[in-house]
This record gives sequence, structure tokens and C-alpha cells, in this order.
Amino acid sequence: MQEIDWKHASLRYLPAEEKASTRPLYEAAFPEDTKRFVDFYYQYKTRDNEILVLEQDGTAVSMLHRNPYRVIVNRYELRSDYIVAVATEKDFRHQGCMRALLEKVLKDMAAEGMPFTFLMPASESIYAPFDFVWICPYTEIPARVLRMDADGQNRYLAARYQMFCKRDERYLENLEKEWEAESGEAASERIPPFMARVTDVCGMLSLAGSRQEQELYLHVKDPIVEKNNGYFCWHMDVQRSSAAKLTRVPERIDLELSIGELASLIFGGFQICLGEFV
Repeated sequence: MQEIDWKHASLRYLPAEEKASTRPLYEAAFPEDTKRFVDFYYQYKTRDNEILVLEQDGTAVSMLHRNPYRVIVNRYELRSDYIVAVATEKDFRHQGCMRALLEKVLKDMAAEGMPFTFLMPASESIYAPFDFVWICPYTEIPARVLRMDADGQNRYLAARYQMFCKRDERYLENLEKEWEAESGEAASERIPPFMARVTDVCGMLSLAGSRQEQELYLHVKDPIVEKNNGYFCWHMDVQRSSAAKLTRVPERIDLELSIGELASLIFGGFQICLGEFV
């Protein structure tokens, strides 16, 4: 085991030309992935993603990938990043590397106005302390739908779900190459469900709906993202939902919630379709 020198360690997002340098760390951390799959991942998924690394002495010892998706939530289209490929070199584990990476990306997403992020966890115990909550199981899409073009798939999903990843040319290209990379591989017996974490309270509340007009005052607590701490006025009706952070304590508080409880409240009202692996 080697000690992290936190005084000199640094976090940074890699430029495109340096992303391939993380491949040895990926292969060491995820030996179950075939060379063909890793080839696919580094050729196609890293075209658009962001890779945050924790470096010591100029070497990346831990990483986290932000893979972007266009997500439809209650007919609103937004960007939400899928967190994947979180890995730390064996000699540097259990020293807070993952915490440093996660706290950095959650704060960055909040600053970018991204309402939420999602992931497929190796274990609930890893992400629950960061207020990630279960939101839905992995969703199987019928084969006849997968043969449709992007517009056809989007229409099918919009008729059945309040939340799903939007299909477009890049999405379908990545999916086709992913299938090719996995061709001949044994299917996983159990696919874990998805977890999500609210990163921007006002943005998340604006995605919810209501069958009647109502106004609620919330007190939200977030131990990581300061902008999510405080009091919020949430107004809803059948047409739209909006929220604003208050500068003072309101006369009444209708709900007092942790950021994780807020996520459970909002996502619990959606029919969700997610079937993305990376």
C-alpha cells in the first residue's frame, strides 16, 4: 500500500489526447471486460465523455468517467451524466480517493446546473453514503422496438415512460458498436438496478409535475453541495413546475428532507426506462 500525499495530489479532467492513458487502470480494475469491449469503450465512449483523475507525481491513481446522455424527463430534454468506470489503483485504495472524485464531480455538476446524475452500482454501500438512491431496475426493451430508428424508439418510450435516455444517431451508433463488442459473450445473470443523485435542487424540482396547483416550502440538507442546502419554494400546477431558493427561513416548512430523500420523492413519481451499461 502506498500513501496518498494529499498536499500534492491533484484532481483534473483529462484533455482528449490523454484519455487513453487511463486504459491500464481500467483494465486492472475491470478484468471481467474483454479486450474487444475495452477497445469499443475507448474508441467510442471516450469521444464524448469527461474523465476526472486523481494524480500523484503526475500519474493517475484514481479515475471517474462522466458519460453524457440526453435524457427526457416529463417531456423536458436535459443532459445527465452517467457515472461509470470509477477505479483506484490497488495500492492506493481505502484512502479517500473515490470520495475526492465523487465530491468534485457532484459539485461540478451542480455548478453546471445538471439536475441529477445516475449510475449502476457495484454495491449500494459504496454510493448510499453520498446520497445516491435506487430509482429503477434495468429495463429490457422489446427486440421489435430496438429495430426501429431513433424517432420510432423515442415515440415508443415517450408513450410509456416519464424518463428515458433519448435516442439519436450517436446513441444508436454507440449501441451498435457495444453489441458488436459483446457478441458471443455470456449474458450477465443479474443486472443491478440504477441509482441516482440530485445535483441541483431547483433544476430537479422543475422536472416534477402535479395534478393540481400547489406550493410547498422545503428545507433541504446536502452535506456535499452547498447550493443545495437551505430553503426552497416549490410551485407546481398541471402545466409546469418551478422552484426558487429562499434567502430567509419561510413562515412554514412543509417538508424537511435530505438530498437523498428528495431524490426518492421525485424519482418515485416517474415511470423510468434505463438500459444503459456505460
